[in-house]
Amino acid sequence: MPSDTSASSALPTTGYRDLLRNREFAGLYAGFTLTVAANTLSGFALGTLVNHQTRSPFLTAVSMYGATFATVLGALTLMSVADGNRPRRTLVALQCVSLVSVAAQAVPGLPLAARFGLLLVLGFFQSLGTGTRMGLLAEVVPTSAYALARSLMNITSGGMAVLGYAVGAVLLRHLSPHEVFVAATALTGAGSIIVAVTVRERSIRLTRRPGLRQTWTTNTALFSRSGQRALLLNLWVPNGLIVGCEALFISYAPDHAGAFLAAGSAGMLLGDLTVGRLFTAEQRRRCAFALRLLLAIPTCCSPSTRPCRRRQPRCSSPVPGSPPPCRSRSSFWSRPPIRSVVRSRESSPPAG
Repeated sequence: MPSDTSASSALPTTGYRDLLRNREFAGLYAGFTLTVAANTLSGFALGTLVNHQTRSPFLTAVSMYGATFATVLGALTLMSVADGNRPRRTLVALQCVSLVSVAAQAVPGLPLAARFGLLLVLGFFQSLGTGTRMGLLAEVVPTSAYALARSLMNITSGGMAVLGYAVGAVLLRHLSPHEVFVAATALTGAGSIIVAVTVRERSIRLTRRPGLRQTWTTNTALFSRSGQRALLLNLWVPNGLIVGCEALFISYAPDHAGAFLAAGSAGMLLGDLTVGRLFTAEQRRRCAFALRLLLAIPTCCSPSTRPCRRRQPRCSSPVPGSPPPCRSRSSFWSRPPIRSVVRSRESSPPAG
């Protein structure tokens, strides 16, 4: 039977520990944490793989954050699905779609066109999954604890991004990107199972039939208010520009991209904690303009620094008698294709 939200709304919640005692919130929180970790690992692995195969900063950046365009498309077309009358079923189904998409990236030899197609599919359904998860969160925790629950999820998102980029950089020194995709698949699958086991179904929502028309009606009502429109634009535009710069880290400094991305996530986490927990509302209002400028200062200083390049000979135009192409320490980069090895042995003249 579908559950009622009145019971969960009556639970007294005063802190993070009280929130985590709520079984449904703990399940949503654990699933969200594993999903963020999986997305971080898979995004970093895909960016590294595309950069190695194409040496194109544009394609590398698109592989890292191109899913955001599909996320916007999902929010503009079918976001009303998140308000359907079976949110748990919808969330589990969307998690399964993400699981299949990440698992498909682990297939060796998959064409880049297919990888980018999977990336767009994943981004499209991730927007619906995020909306469904936040809608469930509003029903799982009391109204007075919703801000606290969102705060915990935001902090966890920043922390998992730091950990994901750091761990991803270490893993890619010893494993291939395809093996990192397998780890991300395992995390996504674990998150799906946790959500399916811990969250109950809820069908008391009074909503119209989801679809394109309902989504556009809701978005139009949202953007018709000048205050909300200005707030959303201030959230999207500056952060979007900064993320676009961060997407170039892998091409800019491949050996240190993990450290750069982890440092950026750590800075965002520190800023959230400082401004959200230590500043008063008046202090946040006074510092808002200065904080916007501070957001862009590190990026503006990047062109004045030299990229961190590997100290190894160039291998773009080998000539007879030259040393073999330089290889990375990673086992993935050091594995020569089997066919080329066989052909080279067959074509070499016999000794003596």
